[in-house]
Amino acid sequence: MEWRITLGEPDIGDEEIEAVTKVLRSRWLTMGAVTEEFERAFAEKMQVKHAIAVSNATVGLHLANVALGIGPGDEVLCPALTFVASANASRYTGADVDFVDSISENDLTMDPRDVEAQISSRTKAITVVHYAGFPCLMDEIMDIAHRHGLKVIEDSSHAPFGWYRFRDGQRRFTGAIGDVGCFSFFGNKNLTTGEGGMVTTNDDRLAAQLRLLRSHGMTSLTYERHKGHASGYDVLLLGYNYRMDEMRSAIGLCQLRKIDRINEKRRAIYRWYCEALSGYSNVVIPFQDRPLEQSTCHIMPVLVEEGYDRVRKGLRDAGVQTSKHYDLIPHFSYYDRPSFQSKVRLIDRILTLPMHGSLTRDDVSFVADTIRRYEPSYAGE
Repeated sequence: MEWRITLGEPDIGDEEIEAVTKVLRSRWLTMGAVTEEFERAFAEKMQVKHAIAVSNATVGLHLANVALGIGPGDEVLCPALTFVASANASRYTGADVDFVDSISENDLTMDPRDVEAQISSRTKAITVVHYAGFPCLMDEIMDIAHRHGLKVIEDSSHAPFGWYRFRDGQRRFTGAIGDVGCFSFFGNKNLTTGEGGMVTTNDDRLAAQLRLLRSHGMTSLTYERHKGHASGYDVLLLGYNYRMDEMRSAIGLCQLRKIDRINEKRRAIYRWYCEALSGYSNVVIPFQDRPLEQSTCHIMPVLVEEGYDRVRKGLRDAGVQTSKHYDLIPHFSYYDRPSFQSKVRLIDRILTLPMHGSLTRDDVSFVADTIRRYEPSYAGE
């Protein structure tokens, strides 16, 4: 159907088109100099030592688990409220996954108290997810990890260049706090390359391992041999084909130059929603107590008190595209953990409203006015 207001749209313009065209004209399309430039620029902006471009965030999470030595017999803690890839990546290695609850209706990130409660003798790592672009409580989570000797994988797919201020005043970007950070550049992300991702770390050994794992465990790449920098290669370990290509890297460089503007526009839209939905008794807006300047506002989740299906259908009938981020992973058939029950009262009634840079105040007002028809006190026009 034709949507009056879409859920998400990429911020793509002539700059990206010209960058891709330049790559096509160069006739070198596989991972090469443009990807290397994207990695350097991303690492510099992220203020980390290493950035490794990959084909998507899921494979980045897989590489992070493998490089950290996670495997059969190990357990990884993961939020119940996230995209299933966050958990699947650990299962790919043969590890088990245990699920952590969200904090509350007002803060849907993972609860540090529940993290500590779930730790067992088999726990090896914590996968944190900066849900909706709002950073997890990293002071507490890193303290827990250090006390128990656990690795921390940051799934920063929602939070490119979000940041967290620690108790001592130190400010660090999400994805640069734990042992490894993973980013998604999927088509709906703040920084997009269509498909693609990035893995970040400050650990030299981990970075070398990640680069080997990314490309078949080979000691030199096709581009290096093409340029005459290497004449052959050895294979040091069982690796994968998880590389990024030059077209996506060219788009990524363009997106990187405007990510601050993209994130700021999303924060403005979040504020518009808070104003437009203020006083609605049927809607809970999470994260209003969190410092907005630290967030990337990747998605706009709200929780619906009553009539969830009616509200979603009403928005659809009005031409407003919505989604749900997410159904709880432990309740999927594959994971089959019916005993997992969240303490968050409305966690099954998350409704994701449109969030992207093309939205106007009028668009947000239209969404809010449509939702208002389902307020208990609404008496019609």
